[in-house]
Amino acid sequence: MPRYRLNTFAARTRRTSRLSVPRGSARPAHVITAVLTGSDVIDMGEMSPHAYTVERMVWSARVSLLLQDADHVESQGLEPGYAGPTSIFHLVGSVNRRDSVEEVRNYDEANDIFRNALNSNREQASEGVLYGRYDLAHRGWKAQNASALLKLDLLSEQLSLIAGKETILDDLLLICITKVLPVFPVVTVSECVGRDKPSDIFWQYYTMKENDSTPHSPLPKIVRLVQYGLASMSRSVPTPIRQSIVKAVREELDATLQTSKQASLSTVQLLITLSMSLELHDDDPTENRSLLWQRTGSGIRGAFDMGLHRNVSNNMIPCGQVHRRRRVWGSCVVADRWLALQYGQPLTIDLDYCDAPLPFWWPDHVPDLDDVTAIPVLHKVAPSFRFLTELTSLSIFLGRAYSLSSSTLLLAKSQDLMFYNLQNDMEAWKAQIPVVWNYSPLLEIPAMQNLLQLFLVAVEYTFLRPFFPNDISGLPAHITFRPTHGSIDRLVERAINSLFWLASEEGAFYLDVWSMTVYPAFLCMVVVTSGLVQRTDVIIASALLAGSEAISSWSEVEGPGGKWASRQQVLQAIRLLQPAENT
Repeated sequence: MPRYRLNTFAARTRRTSRLSVPRGSARPAHVITAVLTGSDVIDMGEMSPHAYTVERMVWSARVSLLLQDADHVESQGLEPGYAGPTSIFHLVGSVNRRDSVEEVRNYDEANDIFRNALNSNREQASEGVLYGRYDLAHRGWKAQNASALLKLDLLSEQLSLIAGKETILDDLLLICITKVLPVFPVVTVSECVGRDKPSDIFWQYYTMKENDSTPHSPLPKIVRLVQYGLASMSRSVPTPIRQSIVKAVREELDATLQTSKQASLSTVQLLITLSMSLELHDDDPTENRSLLWQRTGSGIRGAFDMGLHRNVSNNMIPCGQVHRRRRVWGSCVVADRWLALQYGQPLTIDLDYCDAPLPFWWPDHVPDLDDVTAIPVLHKVAPSFRFLTELTSLSIFLGRAYSLSSSTLLLAKSQDLMFYNLQNDMEAWKAQIPVVWNYSPLLEIPAMQNLLQLFLVAVEYTFLRPFFPNDISGLPAHITFRPTHGSIDRLVERAINSLFWLASEEGAFYLDVWSMTVYPAFLCMVVVTSGLVQRTDVIIASALLAGSEAISSWSEVEGPGGKWASRQQVLQAIRLLQPAENT
């Protein structure tokens, strides 16, 4: 791997370039390792939940101690910046003057610019550059991390009093690393556990602790707080505990997100993780939707800022970090497509400008091999992120369907070939979906299959809706495409099965903790009640009843302000869909 010296500007100002390695590391300062300077953050595992008093002077002393040493906390995951092919940074290097080569090289060194950092299928130089950045938010992140650490301490004490036991946060973390993070690993289990020693129960689900897939510095503590918040959304968690955690998450989010000065990978991970839960943002139904939409959009723009949407060369960034970038970018695509569908908004990500590959199936540290069948043998790992890969592919199909047929304006611009291509691509994708889903060799998650089928209902509904019997008369005359025979029947069957699954304990859990499941659940009810197929049998009635009860139970879950109004709105809409005898 080529090595590059630090730029002279960084040396003169005595500020560590973001293209360097952690202080005290023996590794060479080669280009863009994208890891942090500094040592690990003080972790909850090093502090007793009862090792403090509530007097103001004691809290103040602890805050001061945490802030004294700059090495304790940094904004984890600060990536290089990205400038595209029309930027000044890029255009400077494309000037065809032989006598300017040395001047361009000096310009690049002074500004930490790295050309040919992106993979290109052509012989010419890559379009766009990466450039180094300084940790401008260092002091802010220090204060925020200390604040979140204290919040976790206080929350642990409060929940211990409510629940009558001290392990409530450990229980929520177990839910997170076995059920939540595996299905949407914008933050992985390895990143969540970090450098801490796992609890004994961890080894019931995982054969190893993948330290090579763990960043050199831990994620900000606000991420752990959000993970507790996600797990607490399950209706199996007592209401007082959920209310306390959600309140703590919101308070810390308000303090953290207002002071972030520039994008880091951990900031993007935090914002995209927050897209999983509408209710974590606010109780008010208009406020929480707006916050969810804006925060997710900020996360996506941060990903653009760091070039996560581009195919970065392994010669410039270590493979583990490349895989991490791909995984986070895939999560951005998923969040963008499903929020746009749910809210009827334009897509934020235009994939015509993106060439980042799909998420890597395997843990981040595993190298790319031509023979993927050798990976589980050589590295003793499971395809942990296969589900995210397939969900990203499905979300891309959703974006294509949404852009073809979600409005009369888009239909007027569509062409038959676009419909045929999408139909063929979706059929080929369905044919390669696995039957068994493992996040680790010991942790199989059957819910992944059911989740994909639920999400597929929404994609197929979006694609097929203009061709439903009651809607086909509104098709533009130039659209002669028609779906394959049986497509609508299979959609109805899939919707029925999904409603039964949502009424199960497993389905109810994901309806509780992952807001992305709610809109597809609503569409399942739309499909079953719309009379697309001539069926009046007991299965239709049973599916409607199961779906109605699932949504009704979900709507009863309470937050800090009681029942969430946004859930009541969905419940009311569901009741309007059903025939009078079923309401």
